[in-house]
Amino acid sequence: MHKLLTLLLLVLLAGCGHRTSPDLTSLNVTEQWAFATGDDTLWAQPSFDDAAWARISVTKTWEEQGFPGYDGFGWYRQTVDIPAAFSTPMTDNGGLVISYANADDADELWFNGTRIGSTGSLPPDYVSRYGVKRRYVVPAELVKPGEKNLVAIRVYDGGNGGGVVSEALTIHPMSEVFQLPLTVRIADEDWVFEGAPKATIGLATENQLGKNVKISVGLKMTTDDYQPVSETSKVLKIKHDQSGLALFNIDIPAPGFYRCTAWAEKEGIKGEEVKFNIGYEPEKIVSPVDTLPGFIEFWKATRAQLDQVKPDFRMTLLKEKSGSVRDLYQVTMQSLGDVTIEGYYAVPKVPGKYPVIISYMGYGSDPWLPGGDHSPDFAEFVLSTRGQGIQKASNTYGDWILHGLDTKENYYYRGAFMDLVRAIDFVVSRPEVDPEKIVAEGGSQGGAFTLAACALDHRIRAAAPTIPFLSDYPDYFKIAPWPASAFVGYLKDHPDKTWEEIYPLLSFFDVKNLAHMIQCPILMAVGLQDDVCPPHTNFAAYNQVTSEKKFYVFPDQGHSVPRQWNDLRMAFFREKLGLPQL
Repeated sequence: MHKLLTLLLLVLLAGCGHRTSPDLTSLNVTEQWAFATGDDTLWAQPSFDDAAWARISVTKTWEEQGFPGYDGFGWYRQTVDIPAAFSTPMTDNGGLVISYANADDADELWFNGTRIGSTGSLPPDYVSRYGVKRRYVVPAELVKPGEKNLVAIRVYDGGNGGGVVSEALTIHPMSEVFQLPLTVRIADEDWVFEGAPKATIGLATENQLGKNVKISVGLKMTTDDYQPVSETSKVLKIKHDQSGLALFNIDIPAPGFYRCTAWAEKEGIKGEEVKFNIGYEPEKIVSPVDTLPGFIEFWKATRAQLDQVKPDFRMTLLKEKSGSVRDLYQVTMQSLGDVTIEGYYAVPKVPGKYPVIISYMGYGSDPWLPGGDHSPDFAEFVLSTRGQGIQKASNTYGDWILHGLDTKENYYYRGAFMDLVRAIDFVVSRPEVDPEKIVAEGGSQGGAFTLAACALDHRIRAAAPTIPFLSDYPDYFKIAPWPASAFVGYLKDHPDKTWEEIYPLLSFFDVKNLAHMIQCPILMAVGLQDDVCPPHTNFAAYNQVTSEKKFYVFPDQGHSVPRQWNDLRMAFFREKLGLPQL
């Protein structure tokens, strides 16, 4: 929100302070909120006493503020003084708007004890809407201008980081400009431009105000690491019941991904910002390999150590989880350092030789089982690497990405990468698996695992990583807030360590540096709006792959891929394995 239009409300542990702008156009609620884990809708009531609750910020996950590893419900509470000046515009235009950038994963907003709405779905019908901006309209009759009002946010976290994560929670009265939302229109289907270094971006809105309007439409662009590129605006005059379109032709300075912020402005008031990313010739992004001497020898020696560990594969039938066409098993085995790892294995009931899909899981994901009632022509193995998935409840590694940073030999991902290879050892050992038809897939950390497995073990015939993690750390930490924030915390707690020591160690586990070793065909999926594993980092690794490869960029996806990806991936696997398409 424009600084001239912002009232900063500093909320301290002991109470609230105000600094007002002449316009009183908005409030930014920042700093400390009352917070508790658990779930009780009584906590939404103004009469509830939250004095014993913790105080945390909405700018970080709750895991970063004293609640490590917690998944489930959490509640935030804050009292806010709504200025009396909000009363008239709020009443005239339909209420009060409350917005914030993100909640991890689904949330509800309550105002003065009344539920206003939700984004995503809370259990039992849980649906994550991570990465989606929250915007709620509070009816004017619920607001007490000139008095204290209670804002309560109920959040459900399904795994990994959790909570409200936003620079601030913004409150403003509804106004006409907020009833002219902008829609992004880009002719390139995936919002990735090729050829001439220009991007044509359309910003459209529909005028349903019942009168002619004149607005200014602004567009600002930066690089993905926030370096300014351009800022411009155009005036639109829109007749009532008509639509307006502002077209911008922006010069693109170099291959890469770019952050865009668009807004409409009317009579000095800016509407909701629309933030989105675009790309330009991503296959020409240059993120040089930064391997150190001994890189190949390190991984050869590590693989040799794994080969010395007896795998001791053990399978337990999960009769109650098995289905009509596949039986399910829980599998345990020994990996590097004689560490026990586990997984779930689905086997077709009809005897024969089958292709197998190895699925590698995301960072901190809850364990999941392959289905027993579908895919009768594939075996499937879902691996839980050490301390994750099935073993998460007994995890002894703490925050995996920070474990063992003293030496590359002790770093968590050295063992985890060997767990990927051990999973391949397992499926090859099975008599029902065709060892010439092994494919791999995974998303986020699982996408990085997929690339690493293909680099370190050439028994994989094709692979489909999505939104891969663990790539191009020096650039990654400039673009995305996490895991850079985790390493900043680590260095604060270990003053004897420096970035000059961290980056060389991480280079041994950077999938960008492993990618040139891949020999099988690769199909990669990218979420263009992903701020967890940003597209730049995906392509940093992809561009080092020299084998056959193809990518899909999904412009409307953040740290996720659409359902159609499943069909694209399976068609790719069938093609590369010489199997008939369904």
